[in-house]
Amino acid sequence: MPNDHPHQAPPTATGPHGDRSRRGAPVPYIPGPSSAPGPYGTNPQVASVPPLSMPHSLRAARTTTYVMVGLALLASAAVGVTEGARGAGAAFGGNVFGVVLLVLACFYGRAGRGLRVTSIVIASVQILLGLSATMRGNIGGPIALVGAVVMVVLLGRASTGAWFRRPRTPGA
Repeated sequence: MPNDHPHQAPPTATGPHGDRSRRGAPVPYIPGPSSAPGPYGTNPQVASVPPLSMPHSLRAARTTTYVMVGLALLASAAVGVTEGARGAGAAFGGNVFGVVLLVLACFYGRAGRGLRVTSIVIASVQILLGLSATMRGNIGGPIALVGAVVMVVLLGRASTGAWFRRPRTPGA
């Protein structure tokens, strides 16, 4: 008689209040935010969760670089039509480090902390070159100056720093 119905599951013990609908299955712990205490307190090793996607400030910095170099190329082409190759080279000369920033921006999704520091240093040099070109009346100077200032501000944000400090798997 213990197994009158062999195709049914054996009866389980009832819960503390006589509830048989749970069938004795434990309720899994679903963690909340990393700073929220769990069933055994807080975990000091999981103080902050690294960002899973590129922050908006870094995307804006990368887009600023693309726009800055694109505008510099257009400006130098416009000057080249009116003044010739020498004028075009002079117009683009204030944006030389902008091209380096463009190459670095292509690696923002994969690289680490050193890329951010290098980008900030190059953007700071670009600010000086943009100021110099603007003072000489070069049409590319203001483009370089404004773009580099925006880059330094966006790369200096805390969310951008957290992105570059995130843990990565080797080879990724």
